[in-house]
Amino acid sequence: MERLASELAENLEAFRALFHAPENCDFVVRELAPHGVRMAALYIDGMANRRNLEDMVLRPLMNMRPFGGMAPEGRSAALAAQVLPTGTGKLESGVRKIADFVLDGNCAVLCDGCAQAVLAEMPGFASRAVDQPPIESAAFAPHEAFNETIRTNLTLLHRILRTPDFVTEILEIGDRSKTKVAVTYLSGVANPAVVREVKRRLEGVEVERLLSIGQLQQLIEDRPFGLLPQIMQTERPDRVASFLTDGMVAVACDGAPYMLAAPATFWHFLHTPDDHALRWQYGTFMRLVRVLGFFLSLLLPAVYNSLLLYHQELLPTDMLTSILEGYTLVPLSVTLELLLMDFVFDLINEASLRMPGNMGSTLGIVGGLVLGQAAVSANLISPLLIIVVSVAGLGLFAVPSYPLSLAVRIARILLVLASTLAGFVGMVVALLCILCAGAAMDSFGTPYFAPVTPHMRHNPDLFLRLPDFWQTRRPGMARPVAEGEAPNPRKWDRGGQGHE
Repeated sequence: MERLASELAENLEAFRALFHAPENCDFVVRELAPHGVRMAALYIDGMANRRNLEDMVLRPLMNMRPFGGMAPEGRSAALAAQVLPTGTGKLESGVRKIADFVLDGNCAVLCDGCAQAVLAEMPGFASRAVDQPPIESAAFAPHEAFNETIRTNLTLLHRILRTPDFVTEILEIGDRSKTKVAVTYLSGVANPAVVREVKRRLEGVEVERLLSIGQLQQLIEDRPFGLLPQIMQTERPDRVASFLTDGMVAVACDGAPYMLAAPATFWHFLHTPDDHALRWQYGTFMRLVRVLGFFLSLLLPAVYNSLLLYHQELLPTDMLTSILEGYTLVPLSVTLELLLMDFVFDLINEASLRMPGNMGSTLGIVGGLVLGQAAVSANLISPLLIIVVSVAGLGLFAVPSYPLSLAVRIARILLVLASTLAGFVGMVVALLCILCAGAAMDSFGTPYFAPVTPHMRHNPDLFLRLPDFWQTRRPGMARPVAEGEAPNPRKWDRGGQGHE
């Protein structure tokens, strides 16, 4: 049965069969007969708000006036227009569409003699409140994060972007899960070709269930075997709003406290909201510290391994003597030490993430101190190597993107192994291979290392976060339709002193 019949009994039989009732106790059919006219309200127990259901559907139906001489086929339209004070009030005759509407936590009202149902919005399932971002925390930027309800997430964006050009298109992915996915962009700013490509990939995803936005990200990215992340993933509404104004396209998924933004480049993963929340001098300084931490985490263990194995002549004599004295009682090679301590560091980090509450940070600190001191006392690890691994770990924590930090961990191991084979030569060759693989990657048609290679127009906001009043053009990485932004942000300063 694809469309409703005029007989209520036949319709109820079809819905009970579709929802496997009466075995399925969550599917509720509330039958009533005001003034002798048989009606039924369909909803999922626990998904629909029971109080709203009583106040806005059941009570108005019981207290409604008689239909009089109205034809049976017009009863549903009269209910939507004159009786039910609910949202939507849309009429629908497709059985599958009515079932999907009910599964979203809403209610459908059927009336005997009418082949249309009245759809009443009243979701009431439990959801997490808007809270602070647990991962992308910031000192001076807004302290709001997305939650698992897609409507709440879109509302947070609407509150920031109060413009009719903010467009949201809803899709459904998953043959059984029917997960709602929202494609958002700014009309007149985002490139229509990018919007079409995002929608084409989403519509081409054929899975039985979509349970996370991470799963969706893997299904639509350009290079699924690439090491570096290719789609920006963020839990902050202010960052998504910034991406949208730059011409990017953002994707929200019901049940996920994150949103995806594309096309993304390597530089997006090194920026944080605090860069623009603070004065440009402070933002530039912190970004340089962050970039230095990124390179220390990536290269320091491999450089240390190369120096001790192949290039000892580059070290001062006193330093080399001190280092070699620390290795006199250590039975392991430098490479095995590095790999072992790197594994222990990752193990402590992973364990601290799984520990409940504040015990995680305590485990990380105590575990690192105890294991490191015990390893040095047992002559298993050199003291200097503990310092190298610790500095590399601190640099890893300075990387603002968690997916990028995971890529750095894997690349660091590859560089250490390459430096074991050929010293600096092997490390440089491995690093060039990683860079070439990244340069060959695209994100929805945008080169991964743009605007550096290939060169594209961009604001002075890449390695350095220069003043906002110099950033008068949209970055070209997303190929936006509208290039210019505010031409003179400091219009009040007619003397131009703010540009010195």
